[in-house]
Amino acid sequence: MINNFIAFDFETANGKYPCSIGIVEFENGEIINEYYSLIRPKELVFNPIASKIHGLCISDVINEREFFDVWKDISHFFDNKIVVAHNHSFDISVLNYSLEIYGIEKPVYEVYCTLELSRTYLNIDNHKLSSVAKFFKIDQNNYHNALEDAFVCGKVFLGLMNYAKSHEKLEINNFQSVLSKKDKNNSWKQTENVKRDLIFESEILTLISNNLEGKHFVISGVFKKFYRDELKKSIEDNGGKVASSISKKTDFIVAGENMGPSKREKAENLGIPMISETDYLKMLG
Repeated sequence: MINNFIAFDFETANGKYPCSIGIVEFENGEIINEYYSLIRPKELVFNPIASKIHGLCISDVINEREFFDVWKDISHFFDNKIVVAHNHSFDISVLNYSLEIYGIEKPVYEVYCTLELSRTYLNIDNHKLSSVAKFFKIDQNNYHNALEDAFVCGKVFLGLMNYAKSHEKLEINNFQSVLSKKDKNNSWKQTENVKRDLIFESEILTLISNNLEGKHFVISGVFKKFYRDELKKSIEDNGGKVASSISKKTDFIVAGENMGPSKREKAENLGIPMISETDYLKMLG
């Protein structure tokens, strides 16, 4: 059983630049260290919906350190460690983007995702962090605070391992095969995607709907209301799956401006509905 790991969470200013990070370190299943820091984004722009969700704005971070300096405090948490996040691909993508823009070498670590594990092994209505925490009777008092979410994520991970063991659902050492594989550069490439609660144009996108459960989506084109990664995160948080190419399994194509003509033609030939970003919002309603 995995008892030594760190759980972490980013909150972002506008989808890709972090404005806070929380890290909780576990040893033998017990918390031995906590870390929290505000981060001044390199691009000092906050989506107003982001601020509404996590409560942070420019005035909170304007005098804080940028990621380059924060990384000096936290790099040891990641290097050659087991790392856990809820909807790990987003948090890892934020981490990797931040490392890249500051020219910092990426650490090597093993990554596990409580979102993917809960989807695989728990039969519950949805798998957002608060719902999985409720399943395991874990108190969560400050949702969207990075440290609180990291704490809950770590407790959920321990709960998932105990649940798997007691229900003989899987071998614990097979957890990682559900999630990720190492690429040739010793960095970690996720097989599913993207983070917890991203920043969208409308607050409705932070709600959980069962309308998308099991549906397959393809995203194509450029969107006015939100980033593609934000849209992808919303679909996956609501139980849908996102693929890069159209197939007979595709249920919907979320089509933005400048959608490729070949994709449009294939969608029409297969009779797959093409919906706008506004139509997608209505699906969540």
